[in-house]
Amino acid sequence: MNSLTSTLYRDLTCASGAALITLVLSLSFVQSTSAAPFHVAPAAQSAQSA
Repeated sequence: MNSLTSTLYRDLTCASGAALITLVLSLSFVQSTSAAPFHVAPAAQSAQSA
């Protein structure tokens, strides 16, 4: 029974770590792609006008 408990604990720890990594990657992707449609960054605007 002890090996079952340690196996479940290991699996739960691994699953929670994977879920946390997935959440962080998902949030960073959403943040990096959250510009409004047809929005041009200020650096790109100055490069286009030059």
